[in-house]
Parts: sequence; C-alpha cells; structure tokens
Amino acid sequence: MKKLFIVMTFLFTLFLITGCKKVKFDESKGTLVVGLECNYTPFNWTETTKTTTNWPIDNVKGAYAEGYDVQIAKLLCEELGYNLIIKKIDWEGLIPALDAGTIDVIIAGMSPTEEKKMSINFTDAYYNTRHVILTMTSSKYANATTFAELNGAKVVGQKSTTYDTLVKQIADKPTNKDCTYLTPLSSVPLIVNAILSGAADLTVLEEPVAKGIVALDSKLTYFTLNEAFDLEPADTMVSIGYRKIDEKLGAALNQALATITSETRDTLMQNALDNGN
Repeated sequence: MKKLFIVMTFLFTLFLITGCKKVKFDESKGTLVVGLECNYTPFNWTETTKTTTNWPIDNVKGAYAEGYDVQIAKLLCEELGYNLIIKKIDWEGLIPALDAGTIDVIIAGMSPTEEKKMSINFTDAYYNTRHVILTMTSSKYANATTFAELNGAKVVGQKSTTYDTLVKQIADKPTNKDCTYLTPLSSVPLIVNAILSGAADLTVLEEPVAKGIVALDSKLTYFTLNEAFDLEPADTMVSIGYRKIDEKLGAALNQALATITSETRDTLMQNALDNGN
C-alpha cells in the first residue's frame, strides 16, 4: 500500500510539472504562426480565391487571409526570416490559443489594454487609430454632435473589446438615461446586421473599419462627436500580442516593426481599404 502511495505521489508530481509547463516560442522551427479573426475588414478578412497579396489560411481549406494585418505579418516574417502560417480563430479564442501554443502571436487589430496586458504582452503599436460612431444614414442620431443627443439610442458593442467599453460610456452618461445598452455581440458583421435590421441604433468602431463598412453600404454612415470618449492611450493603439515568456520574440518583433515606415503603413492601410471594398 505504501509503495502504491509513493508511485501515485510521483505520478501526481510529474503531472504538475508537465501539466504546468509553459509554452514557449521555438525559433528553430523557422515559422511564425499568426492568429486572427479573418473577419475584421480592413484589418483582416477571408477570401476564396488566391491572389498575389493574400495568404493561405492554414486551418480553413481553400481560404485565404487578406488585409492590413496580413501584410504586416508578411513584412515581419520577411524581415525576421520566418515562414508565415496564418490560423483563423474567433476573437475570444485568440488569447486562449496563444496560451495553448496553437499560435505564436496575435496580429488581429488588438489594442494593448491593461486588462489584456494582465495575461499577455504586446509590442509597440503597428497602427494608431481613432474611434467613430456607426449608424444608419437615415437615423435621427446621424447628425449628433454631443453624447446627450444620443439619448434614447439602442447601443451595442463587440464583446471583450474597447468598442464595447466605449459603447457603454454612451449609455452610462447622466444625460442618456433612456439609452438601451444591448448585450455585446461577438463580431463586427453581427453588429452591422443588428443596426441594419433595427435591432440596434449605433455602435463604436475604429475609423478604418467604419470607413470600409460605409463604402460597401450607403445605408450606413459614421461620425464623430464634439465631445471626447474617456480613452487610455492604449485604446487608440493596435499592437501584436505575444506570450509573457517570449520576451526575445517580442524584442525581435519590435525591431522588425521599426523597419516599417509610417508611409508604408499608410499605404498598406489604404490598399486594405481599397481591396476590402
């Protein structure tokens, strides 16, 4: 019995050691596995035909990723000498996939918020943006210039994003007691459908995202207020997420990002806006 106890204790200890082992980036493999939604124009989206600029999605047969994030990933891999692998993963699954080692980094239009920085690290920004309000062109809220003029609106954001935080700020304003804060949705396309169907009146998005949506549908428009949202600097940044244990990879990514000029970034975003439409 004592011998059995010793064996069981050893096995349990071994489980703790191996089960808690942290995943670390293995540069010797020569690959960088990037996770993104492939559903967030102009940062990333899915195509079904191969072009000279898109990239195969490893876990979706016959599909290709395109967009600003994809082009940034290609430039980084070229600079660092890695083969690029792209995996399509739902937004809420990106950080768990990173922790599990399914992907090496997240390049998905993600902001380095304090909440996310509790679980993963981020590089320097590879894009800086501003936030706008998206609504129907015919909406009575389309010409609003103050938060108070949005009172009565049904507002919705994307779950676990800055968008939802800012949408909630609209509903929480003392002047907006008649606003309805709706349950956050899992993706921007679902939010757009909610606005088009009348289930929601408006949302908050990054300007490039809103610009791409409006270009595709004239029934939608976007605008800014004369009043500012309560934003942290990180809320207007878009950065690459990586595991805290991968400091060396993070440093290499920052060095590679520094080689991409602001002019190149502007061109890549404009191309993404043009191609995404």
